[in-house]
Amino acid sequence: MKDVVPFSSTEPTVAQNFLLAKVESAIDGRVHISTVGDGSRKANFVSHFNLGQTTANRIEQLVHFAATLGKGHSNIVYANGAADAEDIALQLADLFSEREQTPARIALSQLASEAVHQNYALVECAKVGVAFHYSNIPTHLRRAIEIAVSTGDVDYLVCTSTLLQGVNLPAKNIFMSYPTKGKTNALDSTDFWNLAGRAGRLKREFQGNIFLIEYDKWKKKPLESPKETLISPAIETNVKDQGGQLVSVIRNDVEARSDRTNLESTFVRLFSDHKEGRLTTTLQRIGISSDAPRAIELQEALDAANLSVTLPTRILRNSPSISAHKQQKMFNEIFGIVSQSKEAARSLIPKHPRESGAFDSYANILERCHRIIRGIDTSRNLHRFHALLAVWWMEGKPLPQIVENQIERNRRTSVRTNIRKTLELIETDIRFQAVRLFGCYSSLLVFALEQAEFPELVSSIPSIPVYLEIGASDKTMISFISLGLSRVAAMRLNTLSVRKDLDQKGALAWLRTRPLETLGLSPLLLKEVGAILVR
Repeated sequence: MKDVVPFSSTEPTVAQNFLLAKVESAIDGRVHISTVGDGSRKANFVSHFNLGQTTANRIEQLVHFAATLGKGHSNIVYANGAADAEDIALQLADLFSEREQTPARIALSQLASEAVHQNYALVECAKVGVAFHYSNIPTHLRRAIEIAVSTGDVDYLVCTSTLLQGVNLPAKNIFMSYPTKGKTNALDSTDFWNLAGRAGRLKREFQGNIFLIEYDKWKKKPLESPKETLISPAIETNVKDQGGQLVSVIRNDVEARSDRTNLESTFVRLFSDHKEGRLTTTLQRIGISSDAPRAIELQEALDAANLSVTLPTRILRNSPSISAHKQQKMFNEIFGIVSQSKEAARSLIPKHPRESGAFDSYANILERCHRIIRGIDTSRNLHRFHALLAVWWMEGKPLPQIVENQIERNRRTSVRTNIRKTLELIETDIRFQAVRLFGCYSSLLVFALEQAEFPELVSSIPSIPVYLEIGASDKTMISFISLGLSRVAAMRLNTLSVRKDLDQKGALAWLRTRPLETLGLSPLLLKEVGAILVR
């Protein structure tokens, strides 16, 4: 129909009912429930009932409210962090210990063991239809959890704010109690309404329920805030709200030399625009005129930076999250060595992960990166530890083995904490920090080799950032991953293949010659491989 005009709306696709739950007696779990409808009405009494369990703290409240009121439905329980999510999930799993362990639940449990560790909390939780979801969980395991929730094999999902980031997993009920984002920051209204919007599944239910436990005691009252919030671009926020700190970064003040990725990204963007004559236009787009005090202050700081930063903007933009001053200092140090001799230049080229001396090569590079870019005291030898993890990860070492090494190394720390910390190390320090550090180093090394007229050495620089990102460096394993397989499946297949130099076509041909039942893969990994062969 030509006369139909689309328009945006903040209204959910199904009706949503906000229920305020107040604990009247923590000893026996006596509860008062009232409704505020869609969040805009006055509270109306709904019911009194007893949970029959002690609800003296937030975790007990979430566990017993969800277990009692969520029976037979899909449920999301909001947790204030990864450890919190595991605690809540484990207690729910304990309550549901008599539940049927279906093949789908057992398959998810097996994948959690293979992908992370046999003692990972998810291994036991998944068996009874309970799971948790947070940022450092390996991507393919997170996807398997999401699929299990969408199919109903998992009907209790304990999540952190990670679920707010583009993952569409609606549920009949959502349970929240004193929600925070991070350890101390109360959940803001934007994230609250985003999460609340998951309540109710289109075409399955007429309405979804959001249970707000002890809402009267929350630090923030998100129901009183608008559902729609304008989101400003990062560059606008940094220039307008953190202008003083941004200018300090541009001036390279001592107190601004630590790792401040968001401000450094804005510095590189503004510096590039300044060098190319676009600064005035950029500032006008975010509502700052060229004669405003902030614009003048930025212009003066950028003029001063231009005197000391000589790297071309095309090089600086290769590492947009790293300060132009830090990139210049790194380049000066690299070029000082490269310009000595061709042999000296070769000494700066990273080793392939399978080469002898790879660990020392990465330790030296990370020492320079930690000292110059991250502002870390290298006497702690953190760079050596990260270099060791990087070698293991790029060699394709199984994550459970890396986790087990950490458990042995830190025996005074609980197994659960060790597992979470190892996941964080891999995701944050290897797949994020090390990727950007090696990326910056490689970009500056290439430019230094070109400036010193050693361009023939450029082709010998291995793709370390790519190896770090995917957790593989053997060509065959990389080919399996490029076919669409997870790192776990690719690693298992790589160990079965005698040849480590197969391209994507060769890897697929090898896979087609093997009967699937002989590969020794668990059900979900076998399903991955089968899907690739069918496709």
